[in-house]
Amino acid sequence: MLFSYIKLLRPHQWIKNIILFAGIIFGKKLGDLESVERAIFAFFLFSLTASCQYVINDFLDRKEDALHPEKKHRPLASGAISPTIALLLTAILLSVTLVLSFKLQPEFFYWVAGYLIFNVVYSRFLKHMVILDVMSISFGFVVRAIAGSIVVGVSFSSWLLLCTFMLALYWGFGKRRGELIILEEGAKGHRKILEEYSVNFLDLMMGIVATMTLVTYVMYVTSPHTIENLGTDKMVYTIPIVVYAIFRSLYIIYIKNMGHNPTKAILTDWGVLVAGFLWLLLVVWIMYSGSGQSLPFHL
Repeated sequence: MLFSYIKLLRPHQWIKNIILFAGIIFGKKLGDLESVERAIFAFFLFSLTASCQYVINDFLDRKEDALHPEKKHRPLASGAISPTIALLLTAILLSVTLVLSFKLQPEFFYWVAGYLIFNVVYSRFLKHMVILDVMSISFGFVVRAIAGSIVVGVSFSSWLLLCTFMLALYWGFGKRRGELIILEEGAKGHRKILEEYSVNFLDLMMGIVATMTLVTYVMYVTSPHTIENLGTDKMVYTIPIVVYAIFRSLYIIYIKNMGHNPTKAILTDWGVLVAGFLWLLLVVWIMYSGSGQSLPFHL
């Protein structure tokens, strides 16, 4: 049962919360060990909160998930764990997580609690509203970025927040497209909202948000405000890597047909992983080399 509950928490989905570290990276606080510790602690607290939300979602969707070719293996959908026990354990874990979040920083707690409440509203209402269902998921990534910045005491660029929102929209519409294709005629039975979408419509949406993602990132790295805050104009050199990552993700969605599971697609595709690593390495090198700031590691 313990293994089933850990599986229910979906720790592999914690990769989504890496965006909490954006604040400490772009706030140039990688050399501040206290900020690094707070960011890591915040990452785990937010991840556990998100995991508790996954349990709530799985509880509400267990009948629909039982019709899905992959989701039917989830602990609640398959009957591997009792819904009552799952909710009880989740209530305990969530209570501890929220208390620790408040102790870490009250304002961070408010954003975590707000994220939780918003996702409850999403599970009950917004997930059944066309377009708003995907936009709601994207809003969750913006909340993550803001929470990660707050906990280390830095401000977040509006352009970077917008880029985060667009990138999440891109993967969200890609997931809906993948679900339509993999479920075929059974799509409507699994998730009623899917009957509001079509592959052609989602292709159009993805083309728009992919373009807007690139545009907002370019606007961020070339913004005079960004150049002044970061103390460098060389972030423009990271643009080719971002372009490649977007194109590679299009390949994953349209050629490899893995859009229905974005997390798995990202974690198993070498092109995206290498691009992500190179982007991070280049960003850190540009921002910290010659800045006079020490890092807890050597570049």
